[in-house]
Amino acid sequence: MKEVTYRFIGVIHSPFKEPKGVPIQPSAARGIKGTVEVFPEYSQGLKDIEGFSHIILIYHFHL
Repeated sequence: MKEVTYRFIGVIHSPFKEPKGVPIQPSAARGIKGTVEVFPEYSQGLKDIEGFSHIILIYHFHL
């Protein structure tokens, strides 16, 4: 395999707008809230998600 290609299916929103100040470890981010927005055309993939206790997000940092 020479290449991996992926498409964005949503956006993670957080209070951080630039790399400076973003916590490196989760323990430094206690109490900080963020949201995940899944684009409408992919919302069917969330069907029955309530039945799970956790989800895994694969993300790509960019500014």
